[in-house]
Amino acid sequence: MENSKLLLIDGSSVLSSSFYGTVPYEYKKAKSEEEYQKALPKLMHTSDGTYYTNGVYTFFKILLNIIENQKPSHLVVAWDKTRNTFRRELYPNYKANRKATRPELQSQFGLMQKALEYIGVKQFVYDKYEADDILGTLSKKFETEVDTYILTKDRDCLQLLSPKTKVWLITSKAQDMYKEIGVDTKALNVPNKVFEYTEEALYKITGLKPYQIIDLKALEGDASDNIPGVKGVGEKSAIPLIKKFDNIENLYKFINTMSKEDEDLLKSELKTMGVNRSPIGNLTKTSSTELVGEKAAILSKQLATIKTDIDDLDSLSLTDLSLAINEPRMLKTFIKLEMNSLINKEKLEKSVS
Repeated sequence: MENSKLLLIDGSSVLSSSFYGTVPYEYKKAKSEEEYQKALPKLMHTSDGTYYTNGVYTFFKILLNIIENQKPSHLVVAWDKTRNTFRRELYPNYKANRKATRPELQSQFGLMQKALEYIGVKQFVYDKYEADDILGTLSKKFETEVDTYILTKDRDCLQLLSPKTKVWLITSKAQDMYKEIGVDTKALNVPNKVFEYTEEALYKITGLKPYQIIDLKALEGDASDNIPGVKGVGEKSAIPLIKKFDNIENLYKFINTMSKEDEDLLKSELKTMGVNRSPIGNLTKTSSTELVGEKAAILSKQLATIKTDIDDLDSLSLTDLSLAINEPRMLKTFIKLEMNSLINKEKLEKSVS
């Protein structure tokens, strides 16, 4: 569709980064519950103390700027609901390292979702799937019809890149990254503090193709999600291995049938690629009590793979995702939450259709 743009927002990622990016210093350095309680009065809230609003305010500010400057014709916000998704059925320790969400942030998830529903923004959330899976399904479903953009802070979504899908990665390093690959930001129309990943940009930065992001996680793991990966195999050795074998299946097909001569040749080739310490011992390790070697790699790849075929989204049409914000309700929301700066500067007539 000419001049159409589908924006898929990782709501959980954007709201969390909006919250932590705007908390007061006292809150950032708090360690005990007493310290958190002392900092809470400085956290943005309504005058009657009913709502904490710093995350919601920043989310809305980002959203309105994108609507005004990037002008998406279609828009969706996807949310995580629980950590007990199908991935935890595969691996009970998935995301088990994460602390419980603080109540002053947790309350803003519900507040944000209700506000978006009230003003007419399309949202999706499921018990079994994560926001990434919703983004993955919708991007693959509609990218043949419309240019698609995914706004997130989560690098997992880089596996969804295609000629028609770009990832707007929220990062404070955006400007440095553009300089690194020689891109003039004046020629781009992207949100502030966002790096626009394309297939080409990903290859320039990592040397990998989008689908290989999954294999990278299979080998090096992901501490933030508690994806184990192969112990002792980091990015420095994982990327050369993926470049040579394309994926972990080919890698293990080679490893499981290699001769001593093959192993020596591989070690020599890896050295020329900057890998001085051979990862083969860690890759071939077996254990009856630990998750290591090939078993760890295969499981980690399953955990890292974003689902792109959620059945519940089959009947959805692109028209269902058209952006049509209810302006009066938006203003009521800003008034209720005392977001006066948004009311004063908002150019609703021009920015929202």
